Amino acid sequence: MKDLICDLSDDEEVAALLNLLKRKYKNEIRLIVNNAGVRANFTGFSGMERDNLDKIFKINTFAPLQFIQELAPSRHSTRQCYIVNIASILGILTPAKVAAYAASKAALIAFHQSYSFELQNEGVRNIRTLLVTPGQLNTEMFAGFKPPRQFFAPVIDITTLAAKIVRYCELGQRGQLNEPFYCSFAHLLMCVPYSLQRIVRSFSRIDCCLPDE
Repeated sequence: MKDLICDLSDDEEVAALLNLLKRKYKNEIRLIVNNAGVRANFTGFSGMERDNLDKIFKINTFAPLQFIQELAPSRHSTRQCYIVNIASILGILTPAKVAAYAASKAALIAFHQSYSFELQNEGVRNIRTLLVTPGQLNTEMFAGFKPPRQFFAPVIDITTLAAKIVRYCELGQRGQLNEPFYCSFAHLLMCVPYSLQRIVRSFSRIDCCLPDE
């Protein structure tokens, strides 16, 4: 199959691509990996533009949901399918100046969890799901500044993470893949009293490390 290019923020292009995939490959699709992601400029909420907000949600949230809904097999099908949604730890532990990106990934996380337990509750056996919540990756998306406290929150190499995702796919492993180690405890931090959260966030410098763009 040749490479298929699609602007995920364009509803017509998404619809055309999905129609093509369903027409030619639907009965052969056994793996869906939702990896696309974009962010807006690092800026405060008052500087956020509605058009950018819409684009971010279309690419980071709505497109993955649409691909799953259109391409995953029916729950009574014999076709096996493994679905991987790559979100971000920023959808749980959210720093200042990335509200749009973080909100779009938080929405993807909430969808994934609800969908996964829906499948489990209904006894669906032919669809398995994996949620990936990485910390900062060594990509251009969050380049251009020095991440603080790398001893606790090291930057993740995308090749290493990709290899681990492949291993999970080969095993058909359900659940959640958190990298690096601290990502496994992000939910706990958000449950502690606000005063303690402020102390931890101040120490980590999470809210003052991003540059103005």
